[in-house]
Amino acid sequence: MSSFSRPKKAIGIDLGAHSVKTLQVSKQGRKIYIEEAGYAEIDNEMVVADPIKANTDALLTALTGLVPKQSYIVTALPGNTAVVRYPKIALKANETIRSAVEREANQYIPFDRNEVFLDWDVIAKETEEQKIQILLVAAKNDAINSRLRIFQACDIACSVFDIDSIAVYNAVERCHLLHPEESVAVFDIGYSSSSIHFVRDRKSVFIRDLMWGAKDILDAIVKERRCDFQQAQKDLIVASKETKIEHPEALEVATPETQEIEEEVFAEPLSPLEPLDEELNIDQPRAEVISFAPKSIREIMISPMNRMVSEVRRSFDFFEHQLYEKPVQRIILCGGVSCYPLIGETLVEEFNVETVEVADLITSEVILSNSKSLEIFKEHSAKFAVAFGLAARGLSEI
Repeated sequence: MSSFSRPKKAIGIDLGAHSVKTLQVSKQGRKIYIEEAGYAEIDNEMVVADPIKANTDALLTALTGLVPKQSYIVTALPGNTAVVRYPKIALKANETIRSAVEREANQYIPFDRNEVFLDWDVIAKETEEQKIQILLVAAKNDAINSRLRIFQACDIACSVFDIDSIAVYNAVERCHLLHPEESVAVFDIGYSSSSIHFVRDRKSVFIRDLMWGAKDILDAIVKERRCDFQQAQKDLIVASKETKIEHPEALEVATPETQEIEEEVFAEPLSPLEPLDEELNIDQPRAEVISFAPKSIREIMISPMNRMVSEVRRSFDFFEHQLYEKPVQRIILCGGVSCYPLIGETLVEEFNVETVEVADLITSEVILSNSKSLEIFKEHSAKFAVAFGLAARGLSEI
């Protein structure tokens, strides 16, 4: 009979384009007890030759020390393989919500209904007008099947498929990082793509996927320094740690008073989109030819940062001008490169938000085990935002 008992643990699996992140959790009262964490990078060369094996090997490595056979498994699909909409649907007399959704769904889905799996959740009801607002998700069958093949190769049964951008929202909401009557943009920076999840008064209102990610930064480093991707990653990590904020508190917009002080110290005001660490060889006589040092990571990131700003601005313009008049007040960063200060500095400078902060998922709602596997989670919990949100959803299902 024990083999049929309901699992008491949940595992969130973030199967990304660059790496696999896993978290195994259980309940401890009303809090989330994180027992184990796993991380493994996907072999880029193997992806070209055998993508199933490349992902399978990384997934099995990331599951080392976890117990998937005894857990409720939740994973996610990339946002660009699904459609997320927020339609309002009128209910006819004696009509069920399911019937109403089935009747209206086609006009919100740009795919053939036979090509997608459809799901929804009611997020608001208007009793007087007999209307409901739903979160409608349509995921391509091909995307689901490709993920299923990876799990089947690992002999793992996946219980739920979510969407990565929704999982990130669940993570920050579960950790009480959202506040009432506030407009927030949760910016999850992925490897090849990213997502911005707009939240108003702690409710999900709009999601946009961006064809920009950490790979844009790495490509720029590879091109400038003529190195491989592995070396580019090392260079970015080193640069990130050299300027890393020890306690990722909010970056605040400079006030006129602080700007005046800065102008007294610096001859020219500095912008996060301009080189900040130009090196001059002052020991050599001016008559001699100066040998210029290689560009710093900050200098190399100027171009990819400009592309990021362009993508983010389109998302903000739609949210602020077409959906709501109230501007975004705060940006929460998630993802592996979210800890690099220049990203937060750029967003503060370009979008005039009150604060930009890196998500810290280690809150009073979370209890950590003594497992050594959690060291990587403690170092940068925002990297595990998708896996955390998936695991939290798993706990709610068991």
